[in-house]
Amino acid sequence: MAELIIFLSSLIGFTVIGVPVGFAIGLTSLILMFFMGMANPMVLARRMVTGIDSYTLLAIPFFMLAGEIMNKAGIVRDILKFANAIVGRLKGGLAYVNIVGSMLFAGISGSAVADTSALGSLIIPMMEEDGYDKPFASAITSSSAIIGPIIPPSIPMIIFGSIAQVSIARLFLGGAIPGVLVGLSLMGVAYFTSTKRDYPVSDKINLKEFLGVCKKTIWALVLPMIILFGIVGGIFTATEAGAVAVVYGVVISFVVYDLTLEDVPEILRGAALNTGIVMLICATAMALTWYLATAQVPQNLTQFLTSLTESRLVFLFILNVLLFLVGMVIDLTPALFLLVPILLPVSATYGVDPIHFGVIMVANLCVGLTTPPVGTVLYVTTSISKISLEKLVKELLPMYIVLFIVLLLITYVPEIVLWLPSLI
Repeated sequence: MAELIIFLSSLIGFTVIGVPVGFAIGLTSLILMFFMGMANPMVLARRMVTGIDSYTLLAIPFFMLAGEIMNKAGIVRDILKFANAIVGRLKGGLAYVNIVGSMLFAGISGSAVADTSALGSLIIPMMEEDGYDKPFASAITSSSAIIGPIIPPSIPMIIFGSIAQVSIARLFLGGAIPGVLVGLSLMGVAYFTSTKRDYPVSDKINLKEFLGVCKKTIWALVLPMIILFGIVGGIFTATEAGAVAVVYGVVISFVVYDLTLEDVPEILRGAALNTGIVMLICATAMALTWYLATAQVPQNLTQFLTSLTESRLVFLFILNVLLFLVGMVIDLTPALFLLVPILLPVSATYGVDPIHFGVIMVANLCVGLTTPPVGTVLYVTTSISKISLEKLVKELLPMYIVLFIVLLLITYVPEIVLWLPSLI
């Protein structure tokens, strides 16, 4: 288990001192390479290249580009208008608009960070202007943003499916109900907080205004349905679905919205930057997991856990605690690349369905995006709202509680995850 200790101490150490995660993983790979007496840089380079030489991973740049196109076109603003038309008249209406907007935008971006930056920059000032406390507006934005990687289409689900070699269509369906449960649970928190603090309701809109909002927004809301039914129906793969999303996004952005050719360079630059960051993490993480597999870390961890307990329920509890701790210090994408090859064989020995395991893992690590010290979504939110991290985390406390309750439900009631996938 010495290799596991070297791996964890090096990676956490580099992360704590502020080394970018892609480079932190690469440096950890170098340390492990020398520790194992395998000092051959060509092996490391080869593993990095072959690690991202995957047809499935091509879906990532496509979905990144589709999200950039739709965000630049102004579709996010229309999504918020649509959500406001549905739930704005409830007590604390803009809090519900925030959550419903995140659920709808999740079907386009598949990314929590994209959700936070796109929606947060619009909805947080709106809520503050309408009389909501800025920490609460920021907290509801952060917590609802994690729905993005759970509700299909989901970039983390695509990554998990690529590593674990399981059906991405079934993973997408497996995340649908848990994503809705997260949204509903946060609405419960929003209701009690809004009632206690006497937050306002949004202005009522008439039928003509509602139909006008629906007429324009429906074009954006159709995309998730096209992607989901296309993949589930076997019409196209996840990678082809990403290409379809780009083509569809280009068409509606130029025809229905006001996107111009002058916007294209900025869109391509943003998509290329985000894709480059993810792919660097993918490459270095795949190299690192090869060294861990060579050191038989998964086998040793399996033996260690089975010596502690043979109970599937106890293992699932240990798994959630481990994932939560990892999520506090390692971002979602690298955590998937690092942990799936290690923990998937362990979960198989306890009879955990790989689809169930994948949804548990993604949902748990998504919560980690909102927890200090490394939670990416936290820092994006604080940069938008200009409040301190301490105030944001304090406001998030009741939301953490309901998120953990949902996590326990999807962990110990597997039918919540597996019912929809069982239909295909």
